[in-house]
Amino acid sequence: AERAQTVDYGVRIVAQEQVGLAYAGWDRLLTRVALPAWRMGRWPSRLDAGVVSALTELSRRDRLAEGFASRLGERPACDLLEEPGSVDEAASLLAARLFHGGPAESGPDWAPVAWQEYPDEVVDRKWRMDAARLHRVLDTLEADGPVDRTASAPKTPTLDRVLTHLTTAPQSLTESDQASIEAPCRAAESVGTAESVGTAESAESAGATDALDALDAPERAASLFPEVDESADEADEGSRGGLLAAGLTAEIAREEAAAPPRPAPTGQGPDEALWDDGALPLFPLQPPRTGRELLVDHVTAMVCCAA
Repeated sequence: AERAQTVDYGVRIVAQEQVGLAYAGWDRLLTRVALPAWRMGRWPSRLDAGVVSALTELSRRDRLAEGFASRLGERPACDLLEEPGSVDEAASLLAARLFHGGPAESGPDWAPVAWQEYPDEVVDRKWRMDAARLHRVLDTLEADGPVDRTASAPKTPTLDRVLTHLTTAPQSLTESDQASIEAPCRAAESVGTAESVGTAESAESAGATDALDALDAPERAASLFPEVDESADEADEGSRGGLLAAGLTAEIAREEAAAPPRPAPTGQGPDEALWDDGALPLFPLQPPRTGRELLVDHVTAMVCCAA
């Protein structure tokens, strides 16, 4: 600290800002790119190459990142390793274990995914899964709720159906109707919703950039909707949106409960207790998502599928 005080103030501030930018690059990569893949049982195998791409992209957008692009274009120290790809893959698997609690080894339900495959294998698949789940919950709510005498045909899984459900004023419900619609809320409480929460070749960096661009689509779709007050969650519990959010929470909890247990990793050393699956993740990236957040994610996925 004393030696740092002798460095010119302007240079010191620029260095601190660029370190903060590097943290922002890692945060964006882990929370917005890696975490959705981890939740689907896939783990990006080139996180180091991905963060280089993220920082390069940030350098184009942020004036504080001047010089990042040229420095990232130089040969990094990790290229001096004999097998930089293997090191990157091992580091990526370790990150998934620390931040998400994933298995220590690859398996049928825990497979690596390359950046070139990410848009199709993760982004598109996630949107379609979320959209399908949203319509399954809508089917359940409409089947258990009051009968709509005016309905002439089964409703198709479209964005209009979702928006109509969320914007239509709720009908008066009998006690039995209310109890049947609120069943997902009780199911969610019983099941629980806590979530176990060297660079590569130029082609991999390009694939990582495509993955980052694909993840920007929900951000653009979210701009179509107004900001909502998170403190209004409790007041909305009985609304159509609140019941739909509760149904999504319960559906995800059931899917997680029905998932097969992870096989115990082999060849553990003396630190077995430290790496016990019950203690992971050591550094969860995000708290469990609320019902409102799940609803926003699923509606956003529906918008992206319809776009």
